[in-house]
This record gives sequence, C-alpha cells and structure tokens, in this order.
Amino acid sequence: MFGLNFIKADSSTHLIQFQKGQVVRQGIGMSFYYSSFTSTLAAVPVSSKELPFVFLLQTSDFQQVTIQGQVTYCISTPEQAAKMLNFTIKSSGRYVSDDPQKLDDRVQRSVQVAVRDRLQQQPLREALVFAPELIQYLKTQLASSEVLEALGVSVLDVAITAISPSPETAKALEAEVREQLLKESDDAIYIRRLSSIEQEKAVKEKELATEVAIQRKKQEIEETKIEAQRMVLQKKYVLNEEKIKAEIAEEQQRQALVQLTSENERALADVAAYGIEKRMKVYESVGPEILKALAMSSMRPEQLIAQVFENLTQGENKVGNLNISPELLNSLIRQEAS
Repeated sequence: MFGLNFIKADSSTHLIQFQKGQVVRQGIGMSFYYSSFTSTLAAVPVSSKELPFVFLLQTSDFQQVTIQGQVTYCISTPEQAAKMLNFTIKSSGRYVSDDPQKLDDRVQRSVQVAVRDRLQQQPLREALVFAPELIQYLKTQLASSEVLEALGVSVLDVAITAISPSPETAKALEAEVREQLLKESDDAIYIRRLSSIEQEKAVKEKELATEVAIQRKKQEIEETKIEAQRMVLQKKYVLNEEKIKAEIAEEQQRQALVQLTSENERALADVAAYGIEKRMKVYESVGPEILKALAMSSMRPEQLIAQVFENLTQGENKVGNLNISPELLNSLIRQEAS
C-alpha cells in the first residue's frame, strides 16, 4: 500500500537495504518496513552449501579419468558477494536475476581448475590413488583462491569420493592386476615349494651330517679298537721277545752248564781211565787164578752160586742134569751170607 512493504529474513539470510546506492541497513535475520520506490533489497544466503561435482580430466600420460566428489562452501562476506553478483530480490522475495545460481558454477569451475592443474602432473596409476593428496591440495588452493575471495566465498571442506579410469582402461588395469595377482600367487606357490625343498634339503643334509658323524664315530671306535689291539700285540711281542731272550739266556746258561758238565765228566772219565789203566797194568802181572779169587771175593752170595752153576756146566766137571730145591738154595745163600 503506497509502496510500503514489510520483509522478514531468516537466520541463514543476510539482508542488505540499499538507498541511492548506499547501504542503509544490513544483517542476518532482519525484519523491517521499506519503501519499494526508494529502496533496493539484496538477500545473500550465508548458510553452508554442498556442491557435488563430476569432472572428466586427463592425466599426464593422456589417460582420461573421472573424478567425483563434493565441495562444501558458504558466503563468508555477504557485502563482497552482493557487489560481485546480483542478489537483488523483488517484493515477492524472488531474485531479479539468475546470478545466485551462477555462484555454484563459479565455485565448481574454481574446483575444476585446481583439480585439473594438479591431476595433469600425475600419471594414470598414481592419479588413481591420489585422492588423499588431492584433497589436501584443493583445501590449500581454494582457501587462497583470489576468485573465491573476490566472490566472498569460503570453502569449508572438500571430499573426493572416486577417481575412476575409462571402462576400457579399467578392464586393462584389472587384467594387468589380475595377471599380477596370479603371478604373485604362482610366485607364492613357487616360493612355498622352494622353501619346502630347501627345508627338505636342510633335513637331508642334517641327516647326512648325522650319518657322517655316526660313521666317523664308528671309524674312531674301530681305530681305537685296532690301536688297542695293536698295543696289546705290541706288548705281547715285547713279552714274547723278552721271554725268548730269557729262554735264550737260559739255554746259553744251560749250554755252558752242559759244556762244563761234559768237561767235568770227561775229566772224571780221564781220571777213571787212568785208574783203570794203572790197575790193568797191575793185573797184567797177577795170575788168572788170583784175579778170579779177587773177583769172587767181592761177589754177593747169589752171584757166587750162579758162578758155581756156570762152572758145573762147563769143562771136565760138566754135569748133565742137576736138581736143586729151593730149601737147599736158601740154605746155601744163608751160609754164604754168614
């Protein structure tokens, strides 16, 4: 009525009233009456906004990748935003231009430029796992962006949800990774088998070493036995040698004794022969009858009787048949003995 209107802003809208190009009042969540003939109102939203994005970019090795994510921003300087963009509203509360919608495009373009500049420095393989570093880079770049600062915009957060290659490249990478995994699996099997072979080899070597040690020990035992036998034989040889030497010495002593005995017997025989020779010379001068009488005088009774019997069988007094009783023989012996 008569161009007088009432406006009430919520807590997420910064309301600015202009008159003759000058700001007469501003603030968040304000409400007041104004004249539509003399005043212009600008409503700048200051709440945070999440802006999703999808970029198709190229890596340093000319491979296309798709980057998905979202950026959270807000208008931190409403006066600066109102200068750069037209946030003027009608009495109905609608914006008079589409500049507020263009703010998303400008923010998204700034994000895209920062992502492109960084991603073009990375090859495909590194770009696919570059999300954490890229997020930190974007936060730093967007915080110091002159374009966003001029728009009065502050970036609150950046999130990268996916970095994906083209389907053909993805298949090739999957095939390569699959082959690599298969190769690693084969290598693992080979290494496991090789380890098993090495362990078995180590066991065999230990068994052989043990067998060699046992054989060496047996050899040492046999050598010890042989050495002991050799020492026993050597001692026996020494004992036999000493025994032989003792026997030789004994035989030499015996030989000396026999020789001495022979010499003594020879000397005795010589003495006896000398005596016999002397007696024979004496007997040569004595008659046979005397010698016979001398011989008979030294005979025993039985020898004398035998001599008598012998005389009876010889010469002129030879007797043809003679019977002698044992009693007669005993009496004769007793008489001769007495």
